[in-house]
Amino acid sequence: MARPREFEPNEALNQAMFLFWQKGYEETAMADLVAATGVSRYGFYSEFGDKHDLFLKCIDHYASTAIETILSPLESGTAALPEIRAYFDQLLTGVQSGQPPVGCLIGNTAFSAVAGDTAVASRVGHHYGRMRAAFLNALQNAVQQGQLAANENPEILADYLLGVAVGYLACIRSLEAAAVQRYIEVALARLS
Repeated sequence: MARPREFEPNEALNQAMFLFWQKGYEETAMADLVAATGVSRYGFYSEFGDKHDLFLKCIDHYASTAIETILSPLESGTAALPEIRAYFDQLLTGVQSGQPPVGCLIGNTAFSAVAGDTAVASRVGHHYGRMRAAFLNALQNAVQQGQLAANENPEILADYLLGVAVGYLACIRSLEAAAVQRYIEVALARLS
């Protein structure tokens, strides 16, 4: 007879995701995951596989929850400059909260040693591709809606905004909140 499951897998996945998000892959030990979730090692291994498998599941979960929430407005058929502004406003809200910055799980992973792993690199690349496509969608709509001059190149501006978003991750670790705010404001002034 199979043992009854001792935990709710989605809840454990959420807790593991937040731990990886706060500490990073390298700094998160299996013992940390067990302590944070209350799930036994046996439970983790039987449900999620090893730490690497669990981490990949956490990245996928993060992409389908947090990333979906922040990028889907930019991917709509009517998205334009207000949605780009709202995206960056959401980033700034985290900086202005007074809490230690955690950034983005996928973005943080891109700057870590585990980023060289093929499966991780694929997920990071997919994320950045989706982010660029979302910016491109909103920028193309902005040109069509007259919010940007017709001679603006949405492809180049999408690359630029992707760079700003990635640069934000470095800024929140080394600059004061006011400086991060100015960084974003100057970047967005390019779209005015």
